[in-house]
Amino acid sequence: MHSSVLNWRVILPLLVLAIVVALVELWFLVFPTPSFPTPGGSHRIGTRLYSLTDKTRLEPFTAAPDDLRHLSVQLWYPAAKSEGVQPYIEQPAVLAAVASRLHVPPVLLGRLESAPTHAVRGARPDGGGPYPVLFNPTGFSGFHAANLFWIEELVSRGYVVVTIDQPGTSAAASLADGTVLPEMDKAKFDRFMPLAMSQGSDATIELNGMPLVDGILPFLAANLSFVLDQLPNIDPEITDALDLSHVGVFGMSLGGYVGPEACRLDTRFKACLAVDAGKSATVAAEGLAQPLMLISRDAEIMREERSKAGGWPEDEIGQTISSQRALFDHNRGDAYYVTMNGMYHVNWTDAPLWSPLVKWLGLAGPIDPYRGFAATNLCTVSFFDRYLKAADTEDICAAGVQPGITKFEVRKADR
Repeated sequence: MHSSVLNWRVILPLLVLAIVVALVELWFLVFPTPSFPTPGGSHRIGTRLYSLTDKTRLEPFTAAPDDLRHLSVQLWYPAAKSEGVQPYIEQPAVLAAVASRLHVPPVLLGRLESAPTHAVRGARPDGGGPYPVLFNPTGFSGFHAANLFWIEELVSRGYVVVTIDQPGTSAAASLADGTVLPEMDKAKFDRFMPLAMSQGSDATIELNGMPLVDGILPFLAANLSFVLDQLPNIDPEITDALDLSHVGVFGMSLGGYVGPEACRLDTRFKACLAVDAGKSATVAAEGLAQPLMLISRDAEIMREERSKAGGWPEDEIGQTISSQRALFDHNRGDAYYVTMNGMYHVNWTDAPLWSPLVKWLGLAGPIDPYRGFAATNLCTVSFFDRYLKAADTEDICAAGVQPGITKFEVRKADR
């Protein structure tokens, strides 16, 4: 009897220790520290955060009648060598939004929050500019660094990237008083989209009692024009790095809707790249004056994603494909249509690196995420190099075509 009690006193702590070790190993397996792809260019990366208030526009995503439109803006730029790595996610509200998407408690995502990036907070610009400027409006429920694979590659290749957290549509956007505004309910926001898709931008809608005379997409696109207006005076240390005569836009999902709207409304944007998103009726019917690149996938891949993870109802698939095709056919500038099958929607974000849960839940496509990132970056850099740097890069994206996985189409504008 005495020997049995003694054995349990020894065995029980060992069992507890084994369970703890197994749980820790499982935590490391399911929620690893993301390893972001190493940027392929020669430039180091710096980043700074700014708060801007548009005093000419009220904020429709809050109920307060006197709130002004406030935007959190992050600049990523070629930098001189410096100390202090920028962590991936800093706002607890953003981490909570990511955890909600994965259906897990935020505490499990601690390593995601502190994951090291290749950017240095507050670094001095490298003095080699000015560099073309690319705007990256976030997708719905996105945040500044949600497309870090894209941002860091472009900066390393000699671009300044401007990311904008748009209140009401970003995961968590800070207002002027420090209040964090979470994203609007997606089902409620989606009610505005059919109007924008079917009637373009000529219909008035109301949000919290405030009329948006031109519709939701032009309202969001106006954020980009406002920030562009502010860039010359945003930071005296940054000004010389900005080539504001060569400005483009790239974005996916909601950012892929907003970017073309911004290009339609503001000719200061000289090139437009949109990924996996439909277009408003006006944009699709009239095309853009600027060079355009569309990146997406075939309808059967969207249906495959729906069968695994839900979403993508048939009418949305039809609208996305048909409006992309219409814009490609009607574009007045040079147009490129790149099809990347094997990609699901979130493969154009960093989400596949957050956790294998993303793949297990059917949210990520069968393609290796790093391979998808590389293909997207190849086409993105070659497109903007051609139209913002006058480089001869037209065949670079086409050279990456793999039969059965990718397709590359070109429509040259009439000269």
